[in-house]
Amino acid sequence: MTTYTIYMSPAGSSEGSEEDFCLVPDAKATLALIFPPFWLAWHRLWLPLMVYFVVIAAIVMIAVWSPGIAVSYLSILPGFYLLLEGYQLVRQNLEAKGWQYIGVVEGENREEAEIRFLVDSGKEVTKPAPKIRNDHKPLVIATSSKSNNMGLFPE
Repeated sequence: MTTYTIYMSPAGSSEGSEEDFCLVPDAKATLALIFPPFWLAWHRLWLPLMVYFVVIAAIVMIAVWSPGIAVSYLSILPGFYLLLEGYQLVRQNLEAKGWQYIGVVEGENREEAEIRFLVDSGKEVTKPAPKIRNDHKPLVIATSSKSNNMGLFPE
């Protein structure tokens, strides 16, 4: 089970809509190790993204001045830091924006954790209705007026 920390937005309403709460997993950010700048941009961590670029530029300069295999291993260090501390940066960013820490909830996945949080908090849990797109034309099946065949194969 994964543990999630729950934050409520500064303009949170009493209705408990999905936009009022944010669940941040207490896990390793694997994608932050593989794609650090994209992961930081996805989570809108702009200051850590700029620091990441400065650190990578410094590592590149060190690698140019003293080429070697050992120096090239330094480039993976920012990714490892984000692997271990990425979601902590997300929490700090939310708190800096005024989001309030509410509590902790556990779940197999994010959906289950949201449901557990809403049930424990006493909010009404309803599954959202599927969104129906009306931009498709209806399927029209043309039948000939000469025969009364309704099947696929004519007689």
